[in-house]
Amino acid sequence: MKIHYKKIYERTREMLVHPAGTWSEVMSERTDMQRLLYEYFLPVASFCAVMVFLCSLIGHGVVQAAGMAVINLASSLLGTWIAYTLIREYLCRKLGGQPWQALSLTAYSAAPFVLLHGIGAALGDYFIGQLFILASFIFIRTLYAGVNLLPGMSGSQKTNVLIIASLCIICFPIIITQLLSVIFRISAINV
Repeated sequence: MKIHYKKIYERTREMLVHPAGTWSEVMSERTDMQRLLYEYFLPVASFCAVMVFLCSLIGHGVVQAAGMAVINLASSLLGTWIAYTLIREYLCRKLGGQPWQALSLTAYSAAPFVLLHGIGAALGDYFIGQLFILASFIFIRTLYAGVNLLPGMSGSQKTNVLIIASLCIICFPIIITQLLSVIFRISAINV
């Protein structure tokens, strides 16, 4: 399986800069689960883990930085998977949406959050770290544009999807990061 890093970068950039137009393309593609996860989200999460490792070297030793990177990768993947299952449950069972829509909403919205939040957390309490954590919430704009393109839903249903998806994408990776930090006795970074 060949991964096209330039396409990953372009898709992520376009999701942040022009989300409405990019979501129109995504909704017409109907990307399958395996392709989206392995060719888009996994490389983004892996890149984030490498960045967390490099940023963590600033104030910590190599072993702790490696531990932080592994925890970041695990929490990004597992937290986003849990978020996807809850979003899919609500979107498909309650509102009649399709599983590929739930996966697209989750993966394309969680990628910028995971990336920016992970780097910000690795930088710690410094001002630049806090800016990265604040910038990570730009994913809500991307998610909002995607939710607005879901067909056959009222405005209140779209608002519910936006709130549920936002909370899932924010909370689960952070909770899992904290749990793994406690379990493996790696100092929890400012989250």
